[in-house]
Amino acid sequence: MIDTTFYGTIDEANQYFQSRLHSGPWFESDPADRPKALWAATQIIDTLNFKDRKHSVWLVFRQYMRLNQDGVVLFAPAIDMIWLTPEYAPPPGALRDAEAAQLHEFPRGSDTVAPQAICYATYEIAYSLLDGKDPELELEALGVSQQSYGSVQTTYSRNNVPLEHLINGVPNVAAWRLIRPFLRQADQVKLSRVS
Repeated sequence: MIDTTFYGTIDEANQYFQSRLHSGPWFESDPADRPKALWAATQIIDTLNFKDRKHSVWLVFRQYMRLNQDGVVLFAPAIDMIWLTPEYAPPPGALRDAEAAQLHEFPRGSDTVAPQAICYATYEIAYSLLDGKDPELELEALGVSQQSYGSVQTTYSRNNVPLEHLINGVPNVAAWRLIRPFLRQADQVKLSRVS
């Protein structure tokens, strides 16, 4: 059975951690907490800004491509392209409905399943969450330059530049490396026409 509440499966995660060095937090955790950690990891991943469109939206775009008699694409509505003629535009609300129909950000484009790298990133983030890492606390801790217990003193430094993965809410750098190739560049703009 495939669980649609998170990327990957419990069985695949168990196999992944059987071959991973230092897998203690996964196997030492309560089995009931593992799906919760995978769900939380999926939520973290789904907040990021990815290239391309959700598969459900891609299918709507594909439905309205203009082909010649040989099946060659003459007009394919690109990610940020305006519809050229009304007869090739999807019905009002079709893109919004397609966006809402797919629970998670993956699969994207013509893919029909989430990439293996995204599943591995989900497992890595779940591992970190089960190990007690909190993305918010990790980010806040980067600004602390000195702490004391005697007369309770904490000094913050504004010179510490937060690490890219923590800024984006990902508590695991290995997961960030797996996710990074799928992300839209920060200077790219994604335009959508909502019908």
